Amino acid sequence: MEDAPVRSSGRPKDPAKHEAILAAARELFLDRGFAQANMQEVANRAGVSKLTLYSHFGDKMALFAAAVRHHYEHNLPEALFRDWDENDLRGAMFEFGCAYHEYLILPATIAGRRMLMRTADTPPELSLEVWNNGPARINAFVAATLTRFVGLGMLEIVNPQYATVHLLSLLRGDLFAQLGYGVQRHVPGEDTKAYLASAVDLFLRAYACAPAPRVPE
Repeated sequence: MEDAPVRSSGRPKDPAKHEAILAAARELFLDRGFAQANMQEVANRAGVSKLTLYSHFGDKMALFAAAVRHHYEHNLPEALFRDWDENDLRGAMFEFGCAYHEYLILPATIAGRRMLMRTADTPPELSLEVWNNGPARINAFVAATLTRFVGLGMLEIVNPQYATVHLLSLLRGDLFAQLGYGVQRHVPGEDTKAYLASAVDLFLRAYACAPAPRVPE
């Protein structure tokens, strides 16, 4: 049973210890899940006392939420949020797809997905913390970007939220599902690029504006 949270004395926190705790907590939560992760072991891995651990984070739920934010701050590639080139929509979408795919196959990303899939004891508010700090941010960026291209007259989309789901689902493909279940270990490079290009082309066939008809001379 976990000890009761220890109230902070109000003294300034040591940044190095704070970072060490977050790194240790992230590893332990990914390895054990929320319910099985033990605060004493987090303290041991971080090389701090349990008193120090609780002075930085009031309880295990606060530590989990902070570890989630720490994970996304260190693992979400900046390339995912780069503005798409208005002069090369297909190329920009392909570059985004490559960055998105590279993020999806990171060991930490796959471990986090497996953790949430196998632990029914993770409190819903913590699952929401994971969603809001990662997938929801990507979804919001893509939806806003697609809306911008609708305004430029390059895409014809009635519901940007639906189109976002369509695009990201196409880019994830079956390989991500296989990695999540531990079926596929090898990630082929050229095959992956060919698949991502085909996913972008399929999306554009569905949503790209048809070129204006030629005016007879």
